[in-house]
Amino acid sequence: MPQTEIEIHFSQMKGLSRELQDIAKNLRQIVDISGLETISKTKAAWVSVHADDFVRKEGKLFEKIGETAANLNAISTEIFEKAEKIYKSEQQNTLAAKIRSYL
Repeated sequence: MPQTEIEIHFSQMKGLSRELQDIAKNLRQIVDISGLETISKTKAAWVSVHADDFVRKEGKLFEKIGETAANLNAISTEIFEKAEKIYKSEQQNTLAAKIRSYL
Protein backbone atom coordinates (compact mmCIF):
# COMPACT_ATOMS: atom_id res chain seq x y z
CA MET A 1 0.00 0.00 0.00
CA PRO A 2 1.42 3.42 -0.90
CA GLN A 3 2.55 5.65 1.96
CA THR A 4 0.03 8.37 1.14
CA GLU A 5 -2.84 5.88 1.28
CA ILE A 6 -1.60 4.61 4.65
CA GLU A 7 -1.51 8.19 5.95
CA ILE A 8 -5.03 8.91 4.64
CA HIS A 9 -6.51 5.79 6.24
CA PHE A 10 -4.80 6.48 9.56
CA SER A 11 -5.99 10.07 9.49
CA GLN A 12 -9.56 8.94 8.78
CA MET A 13 -9.51 6.49 11.68
CA LYS A 14 -8.12 9.12 14.04
CA GLY A 15 -10.87 11.47 12.88
CA LEU A 16 -13.53 8.85 13.55
CA SER A 17 -12.07 8.23 16.98
CA ARG A 18 -12.15 11.96 17.76
CA GLU A 19 -15.75 12.26 16.56
CA LEU A 20 -16.84 9.41 18.83
CA GLN A 21 -15.01 11.01 21.75
CA ASP A 22 -16.81 14.29 21.08
CA ILE A 23 -20.18 12.54 20.95
CA ALA A 24 -19.39 10.72 24.20
CA LYS A 25 -18.33 14.00 25.82
CA ASN A 26 -21.55 15.72 24.71
CA LEU A 27 -23.68 12.85 26.00
CA ARG A 28 -21.84 12.98 29.31
CA GLN A 29 -22.51 16.72 29.54
CA ILE A 30 -26.20 16.12 28.86
CA VAL A 31 -26.30 13.69 31.74
CA ASP A 32 -24.20 15.77 34.12
CA ILE A 33 -25.76 19.16 33.44
CA SER A 34 -29.13 18.81 31.77
CA GLY A 35 -29.98 15.57 33.54
CA LEU A 36 -29.52 16.93 37.01
CA GLU A 37 -31.26 20.16 36.08
CA THR A 38 -34.23 18.29 34.61
CA ILE A 39 -34.59 16.04 37.63
CA SER A 40 -34.33 19.02 40.00
CA LYS A 41 -36.94 20.99 38.07
CA THR A 42 -39.28 18.02 37.93
CA LYS A 43 -39.02 17.49 41.69
CA ALA A 44 -39.58 21.16 42.36
CA ALA A 45 -42.52 21.56 40.01
CA TRP A 46 -44.39 18.32 40.46
CA VAL A 47 -45.61 17.21 43.84
CA SER A 48 -47.71 14.09 43.77
CA VAL A 49 -47.69 10.41 44.56
CA HIS A 50 -46.27 9.58 41.13
CA ALA A 51 -43.67 12.35 40.94
CA ASP A 52 -41.01 10.29 42.72
CA ASP A 53 -41.63 7.35 40.39
CA PHE A 54 -41.23 9.61 37.39
CA VAL A 55 -38.03 11.13 38.77
CA ARG A 56 -36.61 7.62 39.35
CA LYS A 57 -37.40 6.73 35.74
CA GLU A 58 -35.70 9.93 34.59
CA GLY A 59 -32.67 8.99 36.67
CA LYS A 60 -32.52 5.53 35.09
CA LEU A 61 -32.77 7.06 31.63
CA PHE A 62 -29.90 9.44 32.35
CA GLU A 63 -27.87 6.52 33.74
CA LYS A 64 -28.37 4.66 30.46
CA ILE A 65 -27.28 7.73 28.51
CA GLY A 66 -24.17 7.89 30.70
CA GLU A 67 -23.45 4.21 30.03
CA THR A 68 -23.80 4.85 26.30
CA ALA A 69 -21.31 7.71 26.58
CA ALA A 70 -18.85 5.44 28.37
CA ASN A 71 -19.30 2.74 25.71
CA LEU A 72 -18.71 5.23 22.90
CA ASN A 73 -15.58 6.45 24.63
CA ALA A 74 -14.29 2.88 24.97
CA ILE A 75 -15.02 2.19 21.30
CA SER A 76 -13.22 5.38 20.35
CA THR A 77 -10.15 4.35 22.29
CA GLU A 78 -10.21 0.88 20.74
CA ILE A 79 -10.51 2.32 17.21
CA PHE A 80 -7.55 4.62 17.83
CA GLU A 81 -5.37 1.87 19.34
CA LYS A 82 -6.12 -0.56 16.51
CA ALA A 83 -5.58 2.12 13.88
CA GLU A 84 -2.23 2.91 15.45
CA LYS A 85 -1.20 -0.78 15.41
CA ILE A 86 -2.27 -1.14 11.78
CA TYR A 87 -0.42 2.06 10.88
CA LYS A 88 2.79 0.82 12.47
CA SER A 89 2.44 -2.56 10.79
CA GLU A 90 1.89 -0.94 7.40
CA GLN A 91 4.92 1.27 7.96
CA GLN A 92 7.03 -1.81 8.73
CA ASN A 93 5.63 -3.64 5.70
CA THR A 94 6.43 -0.68 3.45
CA LEU A 95 9.96 -0.50 4.80
CA ALA A 96 10.44 -4.26 4.40
CA ALA A 97 9.19 -4.07 0.80
CA LYS A 98 11.67 -1.29 0.03
CA ILE A 99 14.52 -3.28 1.55
CA ARG A 100 13.56 -6.37 -0.47
CA SER A 101 13.45 -4.36 -3.67
CA TYR A 102 17.05 -3.22 -3.10
CA LEU A 103 18.33 -6.77 -2.54
